[in-house]
Amino acid sequence: MHDDRSIIREHATTREDIAKLHEFEHWPARWMWPMFVAVVALGGAATLAEQIWWPLLVAILPLQRALMFVFVLSFHDASHGRLHPIHRVNEAIGHALGTVMFTPLNVYRFAHARHHAQLGRPGDPELWPFNSPNVPRAVRVLAAICEIALGFIYTPLLFLRSVFVGKLTHQEKQMVMRGYIACIVCWLVVMAVVIDFHVWTKFLILIVTPMAISGAMQTLNKFEQHLGLHGETVLGLTRTVVDRHKFSEMISAAMLYNDYHGTHHRYAKIPYYHLPQATPYALSGAREPSPVFPSIVSASVDMLHCLVDPKVGPQWITDKDGGDYKVGASSAVTPIAQPVFTGSYEQ
Repeated sequence: MHDDRSIIREHATTREDIAKLHEFEHWPARWMWPMFVAVVALGGAATLAEQIWWPLLVAILPLQRALMFVFVLSFHDASHGRLHPIHRVNEAIGHALGTVMFTPLNVYRFAHARHHAQLGRPGDPELWPFNSPNVPRAVRVLAAICEIALGFIYTPLLFLRSVFVGKLTHQEKQMVMRGYIACIVCWLVVMAVVIDFHVWTKFLILIVTPMAISGAMQTLNKFEQHLGLHGETVLGLTRTVVDRHKFSEMISAAMLYNDYHGTHHRYAKIPYYHLPQATPYALSGAREPSPVFPSIVSASVDMLHCLVDPKVGPQWITDKDGGDYKVGASSAVTPIAQPVFTGSYEQ
């Protein structure tokens, strides 16, 4: 780990600064264990609330689902090997989270690597079918609805699809098989406990409901980051949020700075807590207008209208006669307005 603490306080201005930001500074255990304890405690509180006074669940479940959503984001960082500075600990956390979510870490890595390498293109498995002009609009709208409403089921199936349509080596196939065996064993044990002890109500309240809500949150998070963008580069295909309000910065930190998503796609190996420092340098070198928003709300609003015809990627747009944009074979659209980041912002 790097000893120069200044790199976590100042914005990067050179490639050397960016190189420093790739080094670990923090040990995530200081917040992961309290969050894990909080999830368990909230689960216990939800159990009591269900028995004593169920309206308390209205206050408890949103907190529980928010914490579970952070663990979903942690899984993403573990897949990049940037959650924990000790590799074996990083892998253990990633495998544990992936097994619970029925998406083995190695499967997620396989799909996510292609998401980064082919962002928004037809080869991006995470954004299918919205990146395929061959898929009818009705099917894409239905897919978006299903992914939002049933994300905790749809998303594992989406990643399972990636290993069927992708080309895996023999070693990758073995790792994928081991991962899914672990998932099946884990959930067979869970279901056996639920059936034997007749705790279906607790299972629905403590596990299914939070997973369903956090799955929907992750889907909306993914859509907010990419849906409806048709740029040529990773920065033009990704919404980045730079919100300088103190409360918003706290929310951003709790979300592992996932809202600095363009920077993450530009420098995928930078640990999450260094993304704000790398953002001005990353976006000032953009080769096309990069969508940067002052809040998650404004970025989400910009995405919402895209749900009526969900698509992403430059393959949807062809320039003809100097400005006549066409999508697929018929419906015409106009280029999406994208605010340009200049490389600096007020502190």
